[in-house]
Amino acid sequence: MALLHALWDIRGDWSLDLAVAYLDHGLRPEAAAEKSFVRQTALGLDLPFVSERAEVRGLARDRRLSLQEAAREARYTFLKKAAAGLSAGRVALGHTADDQAESVLMRLLRGSGTRGLSGIPPKREGLFIRPLIGVWRREVESFLRERGVSYREDASNRSLHFLRNRIRHELLPALETYNPRVRQILFETAERFRGEEDFWQRLVQEKFPPLVRNREAGNLILDIALLASLPPPLRVRVFRRALETVLGSLRGIGFSHIQAVEALWQNDAPNKRIGLPRGVTVFKCYGELLFSREAREPSSFEHLVSGPGILKIPEIGREISFTMRDKIGAENFGDRPEKALLEGDRIQFPLIVRSFKAGDRFQPLGMEGQKKIKDFFIDQKIPPNRRREIPLLFFQGQLLWVAGLRLDHRFRLKPESRRVLETELR
Repeated sequence: MALLHALWDIRGDWSLDLAVAYLDHGLRPEAAAEKSFVRQTALGLDLPFVSERAEVRGLARDRRLSLQEAAREARYTFLKKAAAGLSAGRVALGHTADDQAESVLMRLLRGSGTRGLSGIPPKREGLFIRPLIGVWRREVESFLRERGVSYREDASNRSLHFLRNRIRHELLPALETYNPRVRQILFETAERFRGEEDFWQRLVQEKFPPLVRNREAGNLILDIALLASLPPPLRVRVFRRALETVLGSLRGIGFSHIQAVEALWQNDAPNKRIGLPRGVTVFKCYGELLFSREAREPSSFEHLVSGPGILKIPEIGREISFTMRDKIGAENFGDRPEKALLEGDRIQFPLIVRSFKAGDRFQPLGMEGQKKIKDFFIDQKIPPNRRREIPLLFFQGQLLWVAGLRLDHRFRLKPESRRVLETELR
């Protein structure tokens, strides 16, 4: 109410068009009366009013969130949608300096770093603003009294079930017996850390792109050699940025998880992995650090190739084309790794394309003896989680081609070959 009336007072000077949005979280029976109160206030000021009801308990259950996390997610989703529907350029929120002090203390108790200790940002995502973040609650209440503005208080704000309320009603009053200025100190701490965090974020923005070897939906790969050149404080923030890029947010990710990533990349083992919250797996594989939400290896597959044409392999989202033709001149092995030319004189359909199995062997092109496919993958630095994505082509139980990587020496084209089996992985 204080925020609304303060904005109402300056609407002319700032050329503001105001609207009011209210979300019923579906948690308290008195919410219907509160919604009616807010609507009447908006109508009294001749302002547009939009509202919605959310089922926060169901959201918390479905998304495995705490009730407060689910309420926050529902609230911000609603406010973004309301802003879009109203063509609003900003959403003003009523957080105060007391909220800031409580947030800093709460995050300190949870072991947050400088990003968490920078508190609630005055602006976020270019949409949300908090005009009262530097105003204390007592000043808000004084404003309401002087203006004779009615308001409602959420009864859950008094419940000691929630950590923030215990900090507000128990811990902060206790700390004020040691230092009456503790709230001001916590507020100023957020200001200082926000300045430091702005510096770090600009530095990470500059240093992060060169570290990325590959980025695709649900996956991101960092170069370990380049990571080693970074000072530890910057490297920690790079790991945070990687996880934020893969997940969309750092919800559920704490400093202990970042420390686990730091320990992983320094581990001497060439292949190692750790699991993190929200389904993320981090792999260390041959000089790369892979952050993935698709840690599950693809399903095993086996497909019959009855004749020339195109075989689709839905398990890995790839396809292989097969063409049997006469040899043209002095052809060799194919002009790129994804294409292979095999000796067609010795090969007949049907063929088999399948995923890797333990014990598979072949004779790599240019070698005399046989080699286990597992050892070949290790030599090629293929991460374990990617090995089942590589199709293997067989004829009568003999491996002809590790698709995209190497032919079997025994089925290479020879000067006397007359027919060619041309295959291409797409």
